[in-house]
Amino acid sequence: MVGKSRGATTAVPWVRMEWRSSGPAQCEVDMIDKADVIIVGGGVTALSTALCLKQLGVERVTILERHAVGAGQSGRAAGVIRGTVQHPVVAATQLAGQAFFTDFASSTGIPLDVHRVGYLLIAQSHEREYVEQTAAVARQSGCVVHAIDAAEAATRQPGLSAPQEGIYLYEPGALYVDPMPAVHAMMLAAVDAGVTIVEGCEVETIRVQRERVVGVDTATGPIDGGRLLLATSVWGQPQLAALGVDLPVRPHIAQMAFFQVPPASSSRLETILFDTRANLYMRPEHDRQLFVGRKESEYLDPDDAPVNPDDYRQTATYGAVREMARRLAISLPFMQRGFVHRTYACTYDVTPDEMPVLDRAAGIEGLFFAVGFSGGGFSTSPWVGKRMAALIMSGTPPDDLRLFSLGRFAADALIEWSNTPA
Repeated sequence: MVGKSRGATTAVPWVRMEWRSSGPAQCEVDMIDKADVIIVGGGVTALSTALCLKQLGVERVTILERHAVGAGQSGRAAGVIRGTVQHPVVAATQLAGQAFFTDFASSTGIPLDVHRVGYLLIAQSHEREYVEQTAAVARQSGCVVHAIDAAEAATRQPGLSAPQEGIYLYEPGALYVDPMPAVHAMMLAAVDAGVTIVEGCEVETIRVQRERVVGVDTATGPIDGGRLLLATSVWGQPQLAALGVDLPVRPHIAQMAFFQVPPASSSRLETILFDTRANLYMRPEHDRQLFVGRKESEYLDPDDAPVNPDDYRQTATYGAVREMARRLAISLPFMQRGFVHRTYACTYDVTPDEMPVLDRAAGIEGLFFAVGFSGGGFSTSPWVGKRMAALIMSGTPPDDLRLFSLGRFAADALIEWSNTPA
């Protein structure tokens, strides 16, 4: 696809937020019309890649976000990062995320609350072999994970329904961060590193000439650049389709809720928890709340009507909330009298194996994409950013990035990674 012809160049205005010890300070208005690397999308993958590009010495890195930074999936993530998964590379992506956020404040000087509360996996007796294999694979990747008994599980999570025949794994290094403060902190770090961030700037056209990216057209004006990363979640599939790149990515509405501990209960959620009996994952939220999400693969149906990511209900349905409440009480009986504090929904960009597509476009030099995270992009972003930056600048994917290539779907080489049986 060749971009339409244009006349005189009009530079795009942008606002730079500078960090001071007391918080964001003055705004400086600059103008841009060129970049060494253009990143479309303003989520954690974009921010992480931009930071890594600056570490590689790239001078002009520009992020274009049509709304506000973190307005998509990134700001609605669970913020959970745990390495107990049954694939060595996928486990490595999680461990890199743990290290990044643990060290973030000390390495950047930007405050960020990191909650290292551990991760408790609860499975049923017939799932023992699979879960033990998950633990073995995770350990090979450097994840510290222990098999514990029901008594220890009940100690780590008071009020837990913990039958003796259950299977329990505990990962002490697992953590969570509140996603929007984390996104904002990464944005500040990127700006401090010299990244240009343009909010309210929708990319209308990716300009390609002679099979090479030459820039983008926005509502405000054109920006020239020979390298472009598309990191736009559910919007990436149609953007790439317009350039002849077909991705097996479809939008799916994920539903989450915050539940309040009942007033009469002294119990709290103390750890990140996933329970195969309920097929729910959860983490603490403040003192008396729980963030609860479903195992969304249960609800994927290729025959469902297409989802418009720009027009959907952004709160959970009554049916979904009631089902979560019922299942939550299976794991934590003290939540039988709990209640819903608030809910939300967001669109996931789902692939057939629920793993991202991290690749370059065949036949279009300078075009790269990182999409299809299926709800898991937050935890993997530090790992992905480092490798996408290397790919963008060298043109050659790092060996461990090849696992996530677009070609795996045609080759029937889907990634098997789940920590419990499907």
